[in-house]
Amino acid sequence: MDKEMKQIFKNNVIKFLIGIVLLFFCYLYIQKYPAEKIAIFSGFDVMVQRVEILYNKFVNNNSEALKTKFDYEKAYEELLRIAEANGCNTPQLIQKLKDTLSALQNEPMKTLPDTLPWYIRKANELKTRVSQECKK
Repeated sequence: MDKEMKQIFKNNVIKFLIGIVLLFFCYLYIQKYPAEKIAIFSGFDVMVQRVEILYNKFVNNNSEALKTKFDYEKAYEELLRIAEANGCNTPQLIQKLKDTLSALQNEPMKTLPDTLPWYIRKANELKTRVSQECKK
């Protein structure tokens, strides 16, 4: 190697080491603040969902129903978090939320336009029950 190549190699090694140090500090920061970790990982989930919606739009499936399904999955997860955080006294309500969320997540794409109104109605009913029965 000539002198110029050695200088380029030396600069690249220094940049690599600085990058490793910065990644280490990022790792420590993420471990200290779990909300940041959740925000990063939920961002990936949202990107995957958007790609799935876009794919269904191109193959002429009901992409709007899929988007609504993903929105109501988030709504059910939020209701579940609220119920658990407020110390809900009725474990049947929490189990009902979990069961309904699981059923919505496993709902096939073909039956989604027919069953989606039921899930929307159920979400409104469960939201009312959570607000009435789960108060700190």
